[in-house]
Amino acid sequence: MRGPSSPKPQRIEALFALLLLASIVCALVHLGRQGYLPQPFYYQIGASEMDLYSTAYWAYHQGAYTLWHSLYPPISFDFLRLFTVPACYVADEAAGRRCDSIASIFLAGMFLLNFVLVWLTYRRVDRRTAIPRAIAVAAGLPMLYALERGNLLIPCFTAFVLGAGTLVRSPVWRKVALAVSVNFKPYLLVVILPAVARRDWRWLFGFGLVGLLIYGVTFILQGDGTPVQLLSGMSAYAGGKQDALWANLYFSTSYWPLIRFLEARQAFAAYMNPRSIAVMGGCLIGLMRIVQVGSAACMVAAIARPSRVDANRFMALYAGLIFTTVTNGSSGYAQFFLYFLVFLEPWRGAVRIAILISSYLLCLPADQAIWPMIHGVAYSFLGGREVSYSFGVSVGQILRPGLLLVVQFGLIALNLRDSFGVREEPRDEQTGSPHASTSVAGSFPKL
Repeated sequence: MRGPSSPKPQRIEALFALLLLASIVCALVHLGRQGYLPQPFYYQIGASEMDLYSTAYWAYHQGAYTLWHSLYPPISFDFLRLFTVPACYVADEAAGRRCDSIASIFLAGMFLLNFVLVWLTYRRVDRRTAIPRAIAVAAGLPMLYALERGNLLIPCFTAFVLGAGTLVRSPVWRKVALAVSVNFKPYLLVVILPAVARRDWRWLFGFGLVGLLIYGVTFILQGDGTPVQLLSGMSAYAGGKQDALWANLYFSTSYWPLIRFLEARQAFAAYMNPRSIAVMGGCLIGLMRIVQVGSAACMVAAIARPSRVDANRFMALYAGLIFTTVTNGSSGYAQFFLYFLVFLEPWRGAVRIAILISSYLLCLPADQAIWPMIHGVAYSFLGGREVSYSFGVSVGQILRPGLLLVVQFGLIALNLRDSFGVREEPRDEQTGSPHASTSVAGSFPKL
């Protein structure tokens, strides 16, 4: 019988956390010396926090969907009206950023709150690895990128943690929290897939009712944001910027942007043999198709054996599917939803360990450009001065989607094992003794 887990895995995870913190320090040193955050942070150094202030501007003006073509649901604008200063948005977004420090402070507070919530969630799973995993999820590259951009993914994540984690005991409030997160980011509808596989119609009906009620109220308050308008904006975003191949590649999660970058013979690809580009593209597409087929097989298996579905692992599988095979643009900062679920897995077995190591590496806020793409002089908002900057095609842009595929293949293997393998008895990471599962896998809460 396996005894208590050895301290070695905890030391490994602690080392990853220290490496992540060291990477953050290096980025801050670069900011202090050069005046801007280095790659992989956003290359438009004058646009820091503008996701927040641009959205806040349209919260107080007509035309969020008809003129700005927003992909944000109505709840985003209603939410910002609660925590921003209306008088700051009379002129434009830039004026709002100069004037409204309350919005930035509030978002930073949500960032810190998320760290605490994630740590508390992981502490219930394994106290010894809770801190490094919380650092990876709540202070890793995707979250820091979202914070620098000022993106509403941060408050959305707060609701997601409360709904998908174990901190909230009430089934009703967990459902409300998940519905709020889906109203912020509709692609989080993957949360319903475990219930679909289990044919838990009561849970689905209750969740749908709560979600539609939240959408209806926020729609009335905003006065705009029909499903057609939202689908139009999301479709345009999912396709990436068709005329900006490098922008799509910059923080991509799938290999689609790299394939198009190579086919367009951009940068280093101009010196590559066309046949080599075709072969490389074909191999990458083949890997993504295998992921799609494997994920579909997991759904079929789950429907065949619904009692074996682990809800968090199943949600992670399809969140990963969106990132690795669907998105075409720079969407990497949304990955912390996936990592939150992944880091609920124990450090046990080759497949899980590969998933966890890949996730830690994907959370590192570090990169190295290997082919210059843009450089010049511009005003840096964070640096507070004009600086000379440089960004390019990087190691991370090529490797990150591959590491994410490792995570996805691992999730496919784990979900198939859930359906057809020997049922694994959850064990306490402190004592090695059996305990009740900490995930929402056992059963979905009833409304």
